[in-house]
Amino acid sequence: MKVCPTHGYALQRITSPMSERHGLTALPISRDKFESIPIIMNLNERVKGQLLRIASDIQLLIQMQDTQVFYNSRRLLMHRLSDMGLVTPGARVRQRKLQEQFVTFYGRELLNMLECAPQQNDHSWLASATRSMRNVVHPLRLMLLLRYLYGSFSEFLKRSDQELALFGKGPWPCLNKAAGHYREDIIKECKVTRCSDTGQPVGTFHCACGFSYSRRGPDQSEDDRFRRGRIKSFGSLWEARLKGYLQAGLSYRSTAINLGVDTNTVIKYADGNTTRHTCCLKVTGKKNKVKKPSTLNGCKPVRVDWELRDLELSWQVEETCKELMNDQSRPVRVRVATIGKRIGKLSVLEKHKDRLPITMNILSNYLESVSQFQIRRVRWAAKQMNGKWPLKKWKLVKKAGLRPGYSPEVEDEISRCISYNTLISPLTSTEVTQWLH
Repeated sequence: MKVCPTHGYALQRITSPMSERHGLTALPISRDKFESIPIIMNLNERVKGQLLRIASDIQLLIQMQDTQVFYNSRRLLMHRLSDMGLVTPGARVRQRKLQEQFVTFYGRELLNMLECAPQQNDHSWLASATRSMRNVVHPLRLMLLLRYLYGSFSEFLKRSDQELALFGKGPWPCLNKAAGHYREDIIKECKVTRCSDTGQPVGTFHCACGFSYSRRGPDQSEDDRFRRGRIKSFGSLWEARLKGYLQAGLSYRSTAINLGVDTNTVIKYADGNTTRHTCCLKVTGKKNKVKKPSTLNGCKPVRVDWELRDLELSWQVEETCKELMNDQSRPVRVRVATIGKRIGKLSVLEKHKDRLPITMNILSNYLESVSQFQIRRVRWAAKQMNGKWPLKKWKLVKKAGLRPGYSPEVEDEISRCISYNTLISPLTSTEVTQWLH
């Protein structure tokens, strides 16, 4: 803080008299008994007004009893950034555009005075403030970001209350009908996201029993607290109660009523295999008439031989990985998605990893980390630039397509390639060859 939020004057630095005793500084009581100078001088009215408003927001923060909404504001920031057109369809923040608008809003003079001017790279404090919780951002800088997005800290508090109250105030009820705490308010956290189709808020609720559900908001009445739109996970308690009902001889329909789900869901989870829902019985109509799945020429569906499929996929995966590693064109990183798309089995590799032990073991031997892929690109670039002497580091980095911030292992590989080129190229030049003849 540079100015007093109450009186609007710049803060003063005492120059004399000052006496230190036992680590303490004694100050005179009367104003006319000491001298001081303002810590900031010669400010224009615009910067002075901004400092005063920032000081008022900081004073409001200090007076708050609970400051969790301030320090946990990153989830709310994404909604506001999206409304301002600063988020891509892939949920990535347009950092360059955000930084330009942020600097224009405050001005370089004020940001330099507060030591809050963002750097011109992807690792500035402004970029860290809009990303995950891995980095800590100074409260003053976070306050500046909130003021830019909402206009003032008080407006942010008002909007945050509305955002967090979209599904009422917690705790929220658990809607697991198999649990003894059914409809009891024991869920303490509600995660709010946005629906990609309608843009409406979606609240997700996780209970300690493993049951998780979500619904679109905002809630229109108190009864909406007990409305669940989609069940994301049932949990071990629900599954154990399901097995108990079936072992006791209850029908699928009675079990579904007791557990508060559809009959199809009970059939799907009856054998503990949730991936075979396409072969399950289908319930249609108001009378819950059960229809059997249609069969081709009266034949029953053939179960997949996963051992044979695992063996066949392992050959395809290994052959594709070797082709990628030995390809002389621009390198392509070996990843599960890349291999799966090339052999047309991406869905199988992603959803049935536990059924393909041989395939996943072979694939793990070829998968590349970011550093390993960058090293392979450096070697490829050095091979492409063979014969060009001297080999410049910046040319090699550009040819390999590396961005700043690569690991020390990649740096060592760059140095090794340059050293190798330096030793070999002079001996293979035209002049030396003629001299040897």
